[in-house]
Amino acid sequence: MFNFSYRVQLIGAATLASLSAIGQWAMGSMRNGVVVFLSVFIICLPLPAIFSDWGLRKRLGKKIRELHVVSAHLEKISDLARVDTLLFPYRGVLTKGHPHISELIPEGMSQSGMLSMAAAAERSAKHPFGRVIYDTAIERGLRLPRVSAQAEQAHCGVEALCAGDAVCVGAIPWLREKGVHFSAELLTTVDQIHCRGDRVVALSMGKRARGLIALHYDVPDDVRATLSELSRARYVVAAFTSAPQKFARALKKAFGIAAVHCGLPVEKQRREAQFLRSHGQFLALLDTDVHPALGLREAVDVHLMLQTNQQEQELGADFLLPSFSVLPSLFALGKQAERARRRSRRFGLIGALLLLFPAAGGLQLLGGGFLMPHLAFAFLFLLILLALLPLRSV
Repeated sequence: MFNFSYRVQLIGAATLASLSAIGQWAMGSMRNGVVVFLSVFIICLPLPAIFSDWGLRKRLGKKIRELHVVSAHLEKISDLARVDTLLFPYRGVLTKGHPHISELIPEGMSQSGMLSMAAAAERSAKHPFGRVIYDTAIERGLRLPRVSAQAEQAHCGVEALCAGDAVCVGAIPWLREKGVHFSAELLTTVDQIHCRGDRVVALSMGKRARGLIALHYDVPDDVRATLSELSRARYVVAAFTSAPQKFARALKKAFGIAAVHCGLPVEKQRREAQFLRSHGQFLALLDTDVHPALGLREAVDVHLMLQTNQQEQELGADFLLPSFSVLPSLFALGKQAERARRRSRRFGLIGALLLLFPAAGGLQLLGGGFLMPHLAFAFLFLLILLALLPLRSV
């Protein structure tokens, strides 16, 4: 929005003024040629665009601060006006980011025994599911069996030797790939958990599944209302999650969003975003500082980030948002700014074209005189005021 080349406009103004003056010089009037040159050059100066861009930047800066949004690239506001598709990861955006255990379904052992065994395996885990399993067992005062070895596989789960038993805690597809057997009852329960919108991990001992742990994410109060507002504004809202398809369907139904892309690793998420862009969609990504969508950032047009960590940090996005509910207002501000910019440009251009005829000496054809330079300055000031008028709508 603020990258318009004023230098090109100045060169164009000088060229047009020179061509207009040459006609007067050719008729033998040096004085008239100088007057025409100055008048045309003044009328064609890019001052209306410069002042309107400056005024728009000031107003946008004020509006952005009122929304408590931080931006290092204020010119990206114009890109927000073009956004039609919003992408985001499920975890941390639609949810509060920290899961809790909603149900324990053991098979052949007690709930406390299953939880203590899973917590022992997850003692050193970094994944949020592992951390909540361990923390819940500690809060309940359970005694954890001794662990002699432990290894965590990213996005899959953990393996450990607990009191001499080979224990795995993690995603059901990963465990089944390792040859773990699930009873028909457990598999049916897995589908039921996914259909109600919860995540699930399983505990296995040896080659047999010994139970399920259902995990639930709480949803912030403003999320559903904001998603409805975005849908009414005709934005396509799409979420990315590594969960299976049944969970994705439940998620889509629960939040009323257009699409949920499930089971996609980082590289496939990037390709999916590039596919959407190749079909003419203008993409904005919303992620969080705690759960960044690294695979999508380079494949979108605008990057928005929710600040969930209150510590000062380097801005790694085009816009840093205080909450999800700010989105509709920010998008609306982008559209208002783009409409104001276009109207301002239109007013300046139409005014300059109307004044160009008398400035170039066209009134001579009608028996009139020349538009003198001091009058050209007065009209240029009027054009600046006209260019500033649309900014009142921002």
